[in-house]
Amino acid sequence: MASFLTKSPRPMDRNLLLTTSTRTPATIISLRTCHDFQEVKQLHAQFVVSGLLGYHPLCARRLLEAYVTMSQIYYAVSIFERIPSPDVFVYNTMIRGLTMGKFLHDSLLLYKEFLFGYLVPDNFTYTFVLKACSHLKAPFEGKQVHCQIIKAGIVPDTHIHSSLIHMYTNSGSIDDAERVLGEFSEENTLAKNAMISGYLTEGRVDKARKMFDEMAAKDAASWSALITGYTKNGMHTEALALFQDMMVSHILPNEAALVSLLSACGQLGTLHQGRWIHAYIYKTRVLMSTKLTTALIDLYAKSGSIECGYGLFQKMARRDVVTWGVMISAFAIHGHASKCFQLFDEMLADGIRPNKVIFVAILSACSHAGYVEEGRQYFSQMEHGFGIKPSIEHYGCMVDLLGRAGLLADAEELILSMPKQPNSIIWGSLLGACRTHNDLKRGTWAFENLMELEPTSGDRYKLAGLMFANAGEKEEAAKIRKMIHEKEMVTTCGSSFIEVEGAVHEFTVGYTVHNKARDI
Repeated sequence: MASFLTKSPRPMDRNLLLTTSTRTPATIISLRTCHDFQEVKQLHAQFVVSGLLGYHPLCARRLLEAYVTMSQIYYAVSIFERIPSPDVFVYNTMIRGLTMGKFLHDSLLLYKEFLFGYLVPDNFTYTFVLKACSHLKAPFEGKQVHCQIIKAGIVPDTHIHSSLIHMYTNSGSIDDAERVLGEFSEENTLAKNAMISGYLTEGRVDKARKMFDEMAAKDAASWSALITGYTKNGMHTEALALFQDMMVSHILPNEAALVSLLSACGQLGTLHQGRWIHAYIYKTRVLMSTKLTTALIDLYAKSGSIECGYGLFQKMARRDVVTWGVMISAFAIHGHASKCFQLFDEMLADGIRPNKVIFVAILSACSHAGYVEEGRQYFSQMEHGFGIKPSIEHYGCMVDLLGRAGLLADAEELILSMPKQPNSIIWGSLLGACRTHNDLKRGTWAFENLMELEPTSGDRYKLAGLMFANAGEKEEAAKIRKMIHEKEMVTTCGSSFIEVEGAVHEFTVGYTVHNKARDI
């Protein structure tokens, strides 16, 4: 990713600030009451026209803060680079914005510039920089910041040391994280919450649960850490059960817990429980943030109630790129390609730049609808229009699109042009297309590559066997079936879920032992 920071701020005569009126105009104060990006842009335009942006010392600072709050990092950087002699608050705001926007390398580069400016970091600075190191899984840089904290003589601080624990656990340095936790002379709930999250990140569920159970004082974040960790480890049923215990303990769930619970409901397909949580959110008047509303949209989309999800989407005052991605992906999964294209155009008109996830959704929609030319256009636009390098997922979508359309020569050409080695998903898509369109030559080529990548995958061998059988190669098909049997390869059976009176039932092909099999 190219750095945003193209030039260093110019020095300024600070006497200008001393002669400026200390009275803050109402338009500057109103920046903190803006609800969406367009309102901030309108005020920005007023500041430029009136000359207030270059005159009042607070104007640029508040405008920077507003753009960061709205996650509009490109605009925030343009304001930052025009602020003469930025102070600690301005640097902290910009570092926070870059970290939140996942421009993590830029965040660390800006911190380096901050230090060269002979400014003294405060607790907020360290917290934001450590968060960037955590997301980057950069223990070397994180340890440098840790050394600076020690040299500054900062005693164990709840927020800084919790950030240190997060950084070390995300980087796989559990021992270092435990040493940081051990620096506290008495139990610190926030630090232990960070440690619980760290254990769960590493898949150490038992250790996390043990620490949780032994905590003398649990807050909403403690419950949230465990619920979120359960969800990330695929323990969705356990997450919902823990939520029931949380209700019994009369602890109100925070936003992170609710988002994870809705995700668990979506993964399990438990629309009934998801609706109950939605009703709970409404009844307890929980603030419907962008993140929480996006989680609700995702739940309804995954549970088949896309109309409910779209209704929530339309009512949102502010949508970020994740929200647009969830909604576009939902329509793609449900086969509404034209709606995906419409939403994509609306998103661009709203000033939101698409990310890799959105292009995966768009290309997937093109694939399922058979829109080959549209798919080619979006694939080209992604790189040449938005500077997004195609990932393995994007190539997979394109191979699937071309394969479904029977354009196997084009699919082969695309695979050969890939800058990275194709993975099993790419070859699997090609093999499936070759089976459908009876292209034995290319199918054999795909199968040979799959055998190298997944030599024990029963599903791949089964698909190849079907291809040979369809092409009339009975002996080859028989050999593959025999190989699957002799090597005891496991093949995946088709399955489906149904929710009845709040209980989720799973059925697989040939499954006849359910206690209500006769009724079904």
